[in-house]
Amino acid sequence: MKQRILVAVVAALVVAMPSFARAQVESTPIPAATKPNFSSMEFLVGTWTCRTKSSRRPAAYVTTATYAMDPTGYWLVETSSTATTSWVPTPLKTIDHITYDAYTKRWADVLTGDQGAYGLSFSKGWSGNDMVWHDVSFAPSADISAQSDTTMTKVSATKTTSSSTFTEGKTGRKVTVMGTCTKS
Repeated sequence: MKQRILVAVVAALVVAMPSFARAQVESTPIPAATKPNFSSMEFLVGTWTCRTKSSRRPAAYVTTATYAMDPTGYWLVETSSTATTSWVPTPLKTIDHITYDAYTKRWADVLTGDQGAYGLSFSKGWSGNDMVWHDVSFAPSADISAQSDTTMTKVSATKTTSSSTFTEGKTGRKVTVMGTCTKS
């Protein structure tokens, strides 16, 4: 009987003791994500001059935007510089990184810029000549209580237009924003 108890105790201790066997090191490389197919966006590569008119401003402001593929082939990078106006007292710069997420089947635009600007927008892609972007980083505030999606229209390989609206929080006024870009 003592022998059975001893065997049972030894067996329980063996099961309870941590294994000191060497841990297996995983050597399988992480699979690389499939590179996006940028063929529908290739026309953007180059330098563009954009004039954007807000219905609450007296004139359009001018932005120079340069699109280039990053060396990895995963991002289309847009670098923009907005010239000064009476309501834009210093030049503003933004950088957009655009890619396609094959898992969610949508385009993503990650924006950063001067004065802490940031944004994250998604698009299902082109529908004919239109591409609609939804800004998921927008949050209503006292200044802007609502905004629409932005529709970009490919007029030609060297011209695009864009349109959107937003609602001022304090006045409730709806403001339209229309843009036209031409490739140099």
